Amino acid sequence: MIAKKRTKATPTIPAATLSDIIFLLLIYFLVTTTLSAEKGLPMTLPGKSSKTVKLKQEAVFHINILADGTITTKETGPLELRRIEQLVADKLLLNEKLVIVIETHPDSNYGIMVDVLDELRLAKATRISLRTTAPPGSGA
Repeated sequence: MIAKKRTKATPTIPAATLSDIIFLLLIYFLVTTTLSAEKGLPMTLPGKSSKTVKLKQEAVFHINILADGTITTKETGPLELRRIEQLVADKLLLNEKLVIVIETHPDSNYGIMVDVLDELRLAKATRISLRTTAPPGSGA
């Protein structure tokens, strides 16, 4: 009788189950991943049928952002960002239809304007107008 030599079987993973595992992992990560929704300041932009409305000077509050990033108002002069919320909230108590105009210099940092808009959102301001100031020498 001849003795047969036994060979060790090497364990393998069938390729068919590998694709199933990858598919299940994909589904797991799609289901468990949450997407954060950005909540911004709701704004109504003018359309074609928008009319120009004349406002009284006391119904408008101007916030200016200069090229160097300084925030100013006609009433207070230079203003810290953290003071805007309280200042605007106090003004809105006096006049709930107050329109806040943010005039930004074209060379200023865009992030400062966004920070000002965030402060206005915290103050619950709803009537906001965005403008760009004309750079010196533009003739505008």
